[in-house]
Amino acid sequence: MTDLVYSRPNQCGACGAPLHPWLSGVRDRVYGVGGDWDLFRCGNAACAAAYLDARLTGEQLGSFYATYSTHSDPVLTVSGAKRGFRQAIEWFLHRNLGYRRPDASTATSVLARFFRLIPLLRHMASLRVFWLPYVANGKLVEIGFGNAQTLLQMHDLGWDVEGIEFDTVCVDKARALGLRVGEGDFLAQNYADGSLDAVVGSHVIEHVPDPGELIAAIHDKLAPGGRMVLITPNGKSLGCRLMGADWRGLETPRHLTIQTSGSLIRHAERAGFRTVKLFGTPLGGGILQQSVQIRRGKPAGPAGRIAQLFWAIIASAIHLVRPKASDEIVLFCEK
Repeated sequence: MTDLVYSRPNQCGACGAPLHPWLSGVRDRVYGVGGDWDLFRCGNAACAAAYLDARLTGEQLGSFYATYSTHSDPVLTVSGAKRGFRQAIEWFLHRNLGYRRPDASTATSVLARFFRLIPLLRHMASLRVFWLPYVANGKLVEIGFGNAQTLLQMHDLGWDVEGIEFDTVCVDKARALGLRVGEGDFLAQNYADGSLDAVVGSHVIEHVPDPGELIAAIHDKLAPGGRMVLITPNGKSLGCRLMGADWRGLETPRHLTIQTSGSLIRHAERAGFRTVKLFGTPLGGGILQQSVQIRRGKPAGPAGRIAQLFWAIIASAIHLVRPKASDEIVLFCEK
């Protein structure tokens, strides 16, 4: 763990353009890791990926996650209104992405029809399965599975799931739940080329020292027609532009790179994906809300239900007017 695992490059890993100083003295207002951190940005406006200005060993990087949120337990059961909402999501997934027909009431089936009309609800439902159409017994790997909530959900929906995570706490919890998971990074696993139907990662690529290397490795391991889905904060979002060093999506020093639509598309095309799609989501309300907390000098944290609704409406409005200015973007690729 003493070997250097990350060092800021001199040129952009996505497009090769020179890097220039962007933000300085950024502090961790989320989990309280000490230090003032600087970021550099790609000089190509069409790319504009950003990089943490640091040299980090594996031991240092691991220490940044000592109190990380993914150590929470997954929610295994819900009741009342939450149960009805989850059943409506399952109806939506059945109708739109080919998942099994849920054993639920007619009322939730009717509610699910409204999901297609409301972008926030549509994306909330689709996120549950990473926007993936169902593949019977498809082999799915989640990178950075955290508390294993998504792995459990995908398993229940019929996927053959495995997970990869470098956090020992998360690995131990997942194994206790009976899941097949590996410790370390994706590149170190022994998956055969062409053996996977889907590889997904939510807010993972920004934690990876070399995003291009990871995306290329995923391409190699996917079967023909296999899909990769990566969700990440958007370095060219309206929120990032307005909030600057206070933007929650920076999360220094755990986010080693800040990706954009331009940088992700370049990485995916270079890796050889046949189909490359990039879209924003209206699900970045939490990023906006916590950015405002940081701007006000308060620790970033979850808000109450009314505040969550308010920021969800704001994020939805941004997404409606200019989707690629959303605070969260999704890279969806097919081999």
